[in-house]
Amino acid sequence: MTRSFLNGLVALWLLACGTAFGAPAPALQLDSPQIGSTVGRHLAYLEDPDGTLALDDVRSRRDSFRPSEQEVPNFSFTKSVYWFHLRVENRHAPTSRWLLEAQYPLLDKVRFYALRDGVTLMSSEAGRLFPFHQRPLRHRNLVYPLDLPAGQALELYWRVETDSSLQLPLVLWTPEALTLKDRDEQLAFGFYYGLLAAMLLFNALVYLSMRDISYLHYVQYISGFAVFLLSLNGLASEYLWPDWPRWGQAVISFSMLLAWAGAANFARSFLNLAKHLPVMDRFTWWYARGATVLALVSLFMPYSVMIRLTTVNGFVMSITMSAIGFVCMNRGVKQARFFMLAWATLLLGLALYPLKTINLLPNVFITEYSMQIGSALEALLLSFALAHRMKLLEQQNRRIQAEATSQLEQRVQQRTQELDEALRHLSDANNELQKLNVLDGLTGVKNRKYFDEQLHLQLKVAGRSGLPLSLLLIDIDHFKAVNDRHGHLAGDACLRAVARAIGESLLRPGDQVARYGGEEFAVLLPQTDAEGAQHLGERIRSAIEQLTVTHEGCLVPLTASIGVAIVAEPDETGEQLIAAADTALYAAKHHGRNQVRIAGTQPPPAAS
Repeated sequence: MTRSFLNGLVALWLLACGTAFGAPAPALQLDSPQIGSTVGRHLAYLEDPDGTLALDDVRSRRDSFRPSEQEVPNFSFTKSVYWFHLRVENRHAPTSRWLLEAQYPLLDKVRFYALRDGVTLMSSEAGRLFPFHQRPLRHRNLVYPLDLPAGQALELYWRVETDSSLQLPLVLWTPEALTLKDRDEQLAFGFYYGLLAAMLLFNALVYLSMRDISYLHYVQYISGFAVFLLSLNGLASEYLWPDWPRWGQAVISFSMLLAWAGAANFARSFLNLAKHLPVMDRFTWWYARGATVLALVSLFMPYSVMIRLTTVNGFVMSITMSAIGFVCMNRGVKQARFFMLAWATLLLGLALYPLKTINLLPNVFITEYSMQIGSALEALLLSFALAHRMKLLEQQNRRIQAEATSQLEQRVQQRTQELDEALRHLSDANNELQKLNVLDGLTGVKNRKYFDEQLHLQLKVAGRSGLPLSLLLIDIDHFKAVNDRHGHLAGDACLRAVARAIGESLLRPGDQVARYGGEEFAVLLPQTDAEGAQHLGERIRSAIEQLTVTHEGCLVPLTASIGVAIVAEPDETGEQLIAAADTALYAAKHHGRNQVRIAGTQPPPAAS
């Protein structure tokens, strides 16, 4: 009697707690409203503290799984292995091809199983500690394809083991929806990393011109932070070191610590802490050196230890840098205002991400990309800070000139000379940037923007003077095949070689070559008629044909097709001239390639 009573109580207790222990999570129904949504609340999970369970063991313990109560299951830093289960059903959706994306590139080892009626249809093992080509799909995140016709179901299992924060943000997509999402993300990443690259190049050039150590420290900071975020987004594993997974893991702590060392040194020099905050100047001096040593040590220490140190370090330094900026601003350091505003945006992002990592904040867009958003705003605002610093120098120069009548001439001349020297360095840097603005970064010839300006100018000159003006459009034949066969590095080498060959073929100072786009070049020939343009086109074609470009011991043969157009009417526009040259270029390609065609002439017989 007593035993029956106790059994009844146990049964009631298990029934009451069923939702927390062993209750099945709702199956995921494949339909249009689910596209782009996280599926965390359809997941169930099982902790494997020793990491010894196999798939059959897990399937036999289905009643031990707990349903996830979060859109993104997050277990922070843990030594346990976690198994996740998801039942997927396609009751009536006409689409049979679906994709599940795990939007967290820092997972070390993820083993995936797809079962139907107890039979394993697909299995894979991938993650950050495996070569990139082992992934089910080539993508910066782990993406799992599901082939599920209407009326069928799949049982999916993930075994996740990682030294980073253990979380599984799964999102359901169709192939078309994922493609559109990736397109928008790549555009945003391109804008973001392009901004960082521009700031890196600008500050490096200013440092080379002015030798102001603040710019060099800022270059170190931007470089380290960019590498850190490339790794965090999974782009570094995809594009920079796909076959070096261990380095891809270690570089996260390494790059972030170097970035913080650069940031500390930047604050010292930019805010002149030795003058305004001597105690913090000594602290940041020692911190920068300690962080540099720790960055080198991180290459040999366990990642699980270093990532915790790095995360805590980022949070502490966020507060420290904010405090430095705030105190300097209160003490009247003028450049501290922009510094404080810039760092506040970055540090807010840096503070949000670790809180998301340790599961104190939800995994949403703002927390996931908080560092990118904050650092982009910070880079822009710090450029204003540097400009404001230049403005202060100019104001100081004006003040010295106004006080010149009440000071000794020698002192006035000395201070004025120092300020003039600083302004001269800034002017030189600005001139260097203007030169770079008209050059193509890969080939070294003029860029499209410069070409468009020169074409407009030369058309005006030709219209007023009545002298001829010719245009050559040059396109490398079969260039896509070169990239496909030899790789993009070989393609870049070919573009540089062709640009050099074209430049060496031009004999007159007024003739100008520019990269028109992709593998296409344009040559403007003032005061050149059709016969002269064709002769020069043949010279360029022959020079390209004779190039000997090799890549990894293989000879890459090159030829080019050239279209020639001559200004026919005094009021002819640039668009008309380019269209005529493009038509001639198309004719040259259509009739055999590796030839020069003049707009308006009949093509020669095609080579047999």
